[in-house]
Amino acid sequence: MLVCGTLTGYLIICSALSIGHLLGAKLDKRIDILFTVSGCVLFVSTGAIIFDRWMHRVELTRNKNTILASGVLSFATAAFFIVDTFVIFHAQ
Repeated sequence: MLVCGTLTGYLIICSALSIGHLLGAKLDKRIDILFTVSGCVLFVSTGAIIFDRWMHRVELTRNKNTILASGVLSFATAAFFIVDTFVIFHAQ
């Protein structure tokens, strides 16, 4: 539930924030930092759950590579959110 909720929820949240930014909407800095920090925490948790629950249950090498890629991409997304947090924090 955490994995699917994180991926689906942040797809919707990031799409809405991107569309709002393209249309020129102003968003409070604190709300934006809240979304990015919680995104970082959720994606780290998602990557950890993917590795913990799925890595040893799959037998085919191709499927293990898919699970490995999913976990690594979750951690990469968390790193992206951490960088975004610092960019937002240091912006005007």
